[in-house]
Amino acid sequence: MSQELTAAEAAARLGVKRATLYAYVSRGLIHRHMAMDGRTSLFDSAEIDAFRSGRRRSPDGELDTVISTALTRVADGDLRLRGVDLIALVDRGAAYEDVVELLWGGPLQWDSPRDIDDAVSTAQHTLPPDAAAIDRLRLTTIVVSALDPLRFDLSVGAVRAAGSSLLHAMVLGLPLQGRDTSANRLADRLWPRLTPRRPSIERRNALNAAMALLADHGLAASTFAARVAASVRADPYSVVAAGLGAVGGALHGAASAEVHHLLARAHVVEPSQAVGDTHRRLGANPGFGHLVYKTEDPRYVELMARVSSAWADDARLGTVHAVRDLIGRRTDAMPNVDFALGSLTWLAAMNPDGGEAVFAIARTAGWLAHALEEYGEKPLRFRPRARYTGPRNV
Repeated sequence: MSQELTAAEAAARLGVKRATLYAYVSRGLIHRHMAMDGRTSLFDSAEIDAFRSGRRRSPDGELDTVISTALTRVADGDLRLRGVDLIALVDRGAAYEDVVELLWGGPLQWDSPRDIDDAVSTAQHTLPPDAAAIDRLRLTTIVVSALDPLRFDLSVGAVRAAGSSLLHAMVLGLPLQGRDTSANRLADRLWPRLTPRRPSIERRNALNAAMALLADHGLAASTFAARVAASVRADPYSVVAAGLGAVGGALHGAASAEVHHLLARAHVVEPSQAVGDTHRRLGANPGFGHLVYKTEDPRYVELMARVSSAWADDARLGTVHAVRDLIGRRTDAMPNVDFALGSLTWLAAMNPDGGEAVFAIARTAGWLAHALEEYGEKPLRFRPRARYTGPRNV
């Protein structure tokens, strides 16, 4: 018979920490409801047992697929790209381009043909003015792909060239909202495409840091989708399109938008009311908990420190800290990089989906790095078996 479990009991039954349990909740893998006191989280024992059984009953790796990679190591709060400490690299002021070159193993090529720029601009004018940023990025990817006669060349140099052109075009494909400074860094060129506010150097550096920190993070859902596409020898643009399809989910690249909405609401009403309303609507606290990190997300620590410094003179930063501290006191979950990114987009007066655009453009580097690695593997190696559960005879 099903019974109600507290968070501690549910975590113990799953054999995980409470922070991991809340990460499952935030990803929609497990549901919870509130007790009559409005504070205590309760879980259905039958659902917990089914989830536990499903995780352990996966001999074919349905939930625990392991793929060897020399790109990114994520373990115990340590995040390394090709053996290099990413947090330390960003802390030293590395540009997003430095991280891309580290992932791709070679230099970027920014010589984008004029016809690509013109075609991307023309195509974007066919969309409604309020088109979502992720839709603009998808359209840009299609346009650049159609204009590249060598898109089926999967050699390392050709993929790097295609990726360089695509990153440039993705930024260009977003409508200009502020003053175009024609800066060198991609983050500096992206800023006026996301907000009309003129940035300080420190705020531009915060955006650059966000892109560098989000460039790759192991086999997240969108990266796995990209590798599956690469395994059938899809061209680099199709690989990115696969990643964009997965990253648009509310539980992945779009997660920072919910943080943005929460902060905007908390600045108008009491933070406790905003947090309560959001939790009631989503069943989770956006920007908190992570499936990989058992303690704190090091990307959050680095990015949030930069955001707090860059907007130190902005009274709205108090709202960010109030929401973060309130959720932190009431749950065991730790803030993740989505909370820091959502804070940045809200403080910078970007649209709520600005964080999704930042995530998608930044992660394009990782998708293509994994594609290059996958192109060297046996093709068609991803073929999971299905377990039929439908009727036998009808």
